[in-house]
Amino acid sequence: MKDTKILVVDDDPAILRLCRRILERHGFDVDTATTARDALRQAEGKEYDLLITDIRMPIMDGFELASRFRQIHSESAVILITGFGSAETSIQALRKGVDGLLVKPFESSKELIETVHHVLENRRYQTDAIRLRVLRPLFDFMENIYSRVELESLKNYLQELAGELLHAAETGVYKYEYSASQWNLVYGCDLNSLVDPHQVDWDRILDCASDERLRIIQTEQLDDVILKNHLLQNDLEILLVPVFREKAKFILYFLRSIEHGKLHEADLELAAIFARQAVIAMENAILYKDLERMIEQARESHRAILMAEKMSALGRLMGSLAHEMNNPLQAVRNCLHLSLRDDISDSQRQEYLSLAVLEIERLSTLAQNALSFYRPDNLERKRADLLSVVELVKELIKPQLHANGIELIQNFPSPPVEVEMIQDHIQQVLLNVLLNSMEALKNQPAPRKIWLDLEDRYPDRVILSVEDNGRGISKDLEEKVFEPFFSTRPGGTGLGLSVSYDLVVDIHKGDIRFVEPVHGYGARLQITLPRQG
Repeated sequence: MKDTKILVVDDDPAILRLCRRILERHGFDVDTATTARDALRQAEGKEYDLLITDIRMPIMDGFELASRFRQIHSESAVILITGFGSAETSIQALRKGVDGLLVKPFESSKELIETVHHVLENRRYQTDAIRLRVLRPLFDFMENIYSRVELESLKNYLQELAGELLHAAETGVYKYEYSASQWNLVYGCDLNSLVDPHQVDWDRILDCASDERLRIIQTEQLDDVILKNHLLQNDLEILLVPVFREKAKFILYFLRSIEHGKLHEADLELAAIFARQAVIAMENAILYKDLERMIEQARESHRAILMAEKMSALGRLMGSLAHEMNNPLQAVRNCLHLSLRDDISDSQRQEYLSLAVLEIERLSTLAQNALSFYRPDNLERKRADLLSVVELVKELIKPQLHANGIELIQNFPSPPVEVEMIQDHIQQVLLNVLLNSMEALKNQPAPRKIWLDLEDRYPDRVILSVEDNGRGISKDLEEKVFEPFFSTRPGGTGLGLSVSYDLVVDIHKGDIRFVEPVHGYGARLQITLPRQG
């Protein structure tokens, strides 16, 4: 009971001594006052759970004292003592919101103690009911707070929510920037602009708030006299809630009109909870924005790696392409030279020109194949014929196959074999895999062969396998070759199979792995693609 503080007020010292003795005997912490002014002065400096006062008091009666006491301690209970226990007095006490009425002289100390216990218990029930009524809406809105990851939308919602829950006309947040050693406004109205010129000293205000807990600073507790006077003159009050995070300090403020009435203890708890959750929600929104930026940077890096590998693959083909393009160019030159001679017939001239046209078309096809592979990514997933993608890559590597004496053997079903895919990505995977097979056959004796096998017998997937008759790959390297920058070839980038793995597994939700060869003793890479993306 020592935690229960009671203030007893009566101009009769005998009544004061009696009440004090009885209450302290039952474990209550008791203060006394003989005048209403002394009682109010004590109430300003100390928290009380209960006021017991005589109705008939000089200068200020018990009803007025109870009213002014409640303005200071809104949660406290009030018991009135009267020497005239009339029905009129009881009705008046009820209308004034008094919690209990005692008629003196007391018949016994038991009557006083029972009344005090009864009033305090009822007051606790009322306080809990108020607290529940105030806090329940906050829990209802909590889900909405955390679901808003866009910072501006969250700020607007917090402003709206503070008005609804605490009748705040304006809400704002300041954050301490350690790099600049200053407080910056995150959102809301800048309180420095309320009184011009004036700079609010937030560090001085925070001196009364501990780093270990959250404390609410109200208008009457403000150390800033200029701001305090401005608020009082404009019938405004403020709640300042310092919030200390692991690596950040915040101050949330709620600016409200005094016409909404004095805040209950539950309202202050609501403000404290609201402030903590608002700060966490804002930090989450900032982290989400940073995460989005990091993801976009990762995407840009991934696109750059894809393009780098694509250019690397084209570089590996360039010698063969240049040689292959030079042949039709020489043929065109010779045909045109011969067609300009005067000693040939018209039919011969027409034959030379027709040959020149055929070689130009061949040259154009080679250029178009190279351009279609170099063209920037089209990231839209579409249904396409996988066989046509394979044919395009085949045409691109045909010069190098011919130059290295490699035979490409196809085991394909009848077209089309439709798969939902990003065509540019699958094109790059096929080129990377085929170039690796050709590299594996460079120093091998003839015959040099690459097999392309396509299985189209499953309803949900297709399987494309690329096998060569080179030396194969050891079991301990089968997983490592898919790691970035790991290469078994001198001068290799180590990105070809790593990029291929990302495109097949991460982008297309398929599978790529080495399996047992079926045509010989080389390496067989199996690519599985789902039919639906």
